[in-house]
This record gives sequence, structure tokens and C-alpha cells, in this order.
Amino acid sequence: MPIMDYREYMTPELGKGKNASYHEGHADTGAAGADIQWGLAVQLSASNPNQVIPYDGTGNFQGVAMANHYAETRLSDVSQFIDGHYVASDAVSYLRRGSIFVEVEEDVIKGDNAVIDKTTANFRPATTTITTVSGVIGSFKSSAAAGNLAELEINLP
Repeated sequence: MPIMDYREYMTPELGKGKNASYHEGHADTGAAGADIQWGLAVQLSASNPNQVIPYDGTGNFQGVAMANHYAETRLSDVSQFIDGHYVASDAVSYLRRGSIFVEVEEDVIKGDNAVIDKTTANFRPATTTITTVSGVIGSFKSSAAAGNLAELEINLP
């Protein structure tokens, strides 16, 4: 009998910036204009539209920085913890359509609409009382406590 739930094929919460499902997704790539942590919201740089930077509300939301698999090549010892981020001038893949694990700044419940915190480029529920947030950019497909990972679904053109 086939498995009808894709979540049974993969472990939950693979990590910040990791794809959350096997469903079709779309991503773009740009040069990092600054250090960008995996799983942060990104925007195009105003000074160079070929570069992406962490979202701060001065530009349009472009997607979520996806985790890569080459960060371990920067480690001097393979036993070190992988610090998941892109450095300036790295090629950044950012998800524009699909589901991805992101860090949430407040408790979220499955089905909540998502907004971006302009000071951290992490995510909050649209019901937040914080005023430095974007408009709604997607919805949460899982529940999570503040500081943990939640599945975020976005659908940008």
C-alpha cells in the first residue's frame, strides 16, 4: 500500500532553511550582498538588484534563504557544528514557492498567516502586536513555540 502522506517519507523539522515537503517548489538565485542566515526572508538590494540581503522592509519580499550542503567545506574540522549561513558574494538560493522550515519569533498555530519581522528577518503570526512587520506573505503549515521551527508555505510568482 502506498504512503499517502508525504511527511512519512521524511523526518519533521529537517533544519532551518530546509525544504519542508517533496511537493513542487520554485527558487531563484542571487549573490549575497551581506551575510544571510539560512531560513531568513530576503529582498533585493537597493544599490545592486543582482544581490539579495536579509529583509528589512525597504524592498519587496523575494523569498526565504534555503539551506545549502556545502557549508561544511568552510569548517577546519569536520566535528565542528555547521553554522548555517551564506557569506557575502555566495550564490544564495531562495525559495519563492513551496514549503520551508523557518524560525518563528512568537508562538504560531497551524493555519496562522505569516508576516516578517523587519528587524530580524524571521517570522511571526499576522496577529502579532509588534508593529515592525511586513504584510502577510504566506501561512504556517505547522504549529511551533517561539524560537523553534515551523513550516511556512509561500507562493510568489
